[in-house]
Amino acid sequence: IHVSRLLAMGEMASTLAHEINQPLSAIAHLLTGSRRLIERGREEDKPKITDALDKAAAQALRAGDVIHRMRAFVGRGDNEPTLENLPKVIEEASALALIGAKEHRVDVRYQMDPRAGAVFCDRVQIQQVLLNLIRNGIEAMYQAPKRELVISTSIDSAGDALVSVADTGTGMTDEVRDQLFQPFMTTKAEGMGVGLSISRSIIESHGGRIWAEPNKDCGTIFKFTLPLANEETPHE
Repeated sequence: IHVSRLLAMGEMASTLAHEINQPLSAIAHLLTGSRRLIERGREEDKPKITDALDKAAAQALRAGDVIHRMRAFVGRGDNEPTLENLPKVIEEASALALIGAKEHRVDVRYQMDPRAGAVFCDRVQIQQVLLNLIRNGIEAMYQAPKRELVISTSIDSAGDALVSVADTGTGMTDEVRDQLFQPFMTTKAEGMGVGLSISRSIIESHGGRIWAEPNKDCGTIFKFTLPLANEETPHE
């Protein structure tokens, strides 16, 4: 599972490098401009210098945030389930998984059911599943005319939390869909075919299940369930 996280970051290396390089370039330009204004020594330039330094600080925090999320994701962690807020887990995973999505003109929407709140899980492992599903959805829409990703939560008929990641990509045949979660099964030219297999292992170890079904118009919906936390869950 840990190696799978490292592989995921390796696949995203160029995207992450670009995401970090943008704020670093902005910082360099802002500081260079500030130095020129300081050297000019005009009193009326002070507000411009202050504004530029504030923007540089904001960009530094942005770059640091990306690195912080990366380190938290690839770390081994304690592998111990804890009481977690499901929308927060999804938000943190999405922040990493959606890096570069704007460049591919992907419209991302969230539909969160307030009833699907607390779950007892290994946060990093569930975020690993989410990152895999979200990145797969984005990649499936690279050539699609409509690029909409909907991440939603609800409660299923059994009373469990249900998480859905729906894309409007090219979709897949029933035969491919039936084999998706088998080890080394992949539709990617450079994929290793372990992401979805490991995702299934993670979800099943949490007492849930994971599957894929066709989207009503086009594309695919990946869904997985997690038992909702209750007063007895942590003790169990």
